[in-house]
Amino acid sequence: MTRLTPDLIECVPEGKLALDDTLMKYTGHTMKSMALHAAGLPEDTDLSGITASVVPITSGMGIIGGFSQSVDAILRRLGIRSHVTEGTDVLGFSKAMDSGDDLVFMADDSMFVAYNVRERKYITNFYGTALGYATALDLASGGIKGKEALVIGAGFVGSRAARILRDMGADVIIADKICDKGKSVAAELGVRYSCDVEGTLSKNKNVLNAAPAIFPGRLIAEGAVISSPGVPHYYDEEGRRKASCIIHDPLEIGVATMATCSVAFFHHKEDASR
Repeated sequence: MTRLTPDLIECVPEGKLALDDTLMKYTGHTMKSMALHAAGLPEDTDLSGITASVVPITSGMGIIGGFSQSVDAILRRLGIRSHVTEGTDVLGFSKAMDSGDDLVFMADDSMFVAYNVRERKYITNFYGTALGYATALDLASGGIKGKEALVIGAGFVGSRAARILRDMGADVIIADKICDKGKSVAAELGVRYSCDVEGTLSKNKNVLNAAPAIFPGRLIAEGAVISSPGVPHYYDEEGRRKASCIIHDPLEIGVATMATCSVAFFHHKEDASR
């Protein structure tokens, strides 16, 4: 899991990135409605009855400054009644259990999960980020079904995004500079693969960039729709001019989609009981 740094998320708690404005412009959705759409829930779903604990974790390299507060703020913007636990680690988790909250969010160096306490199921940030950014690409492209979609990076997020886009009906190409890894993931998913990352990028207009890499503007296709969860994130002036849109944020799309997918466990159970 790419480790965030405090400077990357310092604007998240106060919502200074104006993500809703960007998403409305390019997808016709707010962050909340896009996350609900991604999770298969009605876009008017009321989340005010959901409660959540965010547990700071000190193991490994330790707490990222502002991370728990950022996750808490994102959940609150969705309407979820969230709080950061007073204790950390196991003590924090026990506090979350004692509070009777519906969801528990916690992250260490290797994994970030949203745990649905009542259903005893969890969503990883790998999946939430992949689904959130695949949904953004689908909406911003006017529907990805039947269109070619390039996924750069065959890692934890990229491989999941490729599967999701394939299931949306896209003609998926995976590009990864580590040829054996990319070929293996592509073969497993039954999609195409290219080892020529730069050449493939320059020819594709629907791109999900899940790689920790920076691509110069000369490689961006004119009119490209780019959904970009990869960190570090940077596109130069030429790339931004040539792309019709670039969707990126350091944390919110992934966390919001994790939350709505976790809530969906409740709804799917209710549907199954009818």
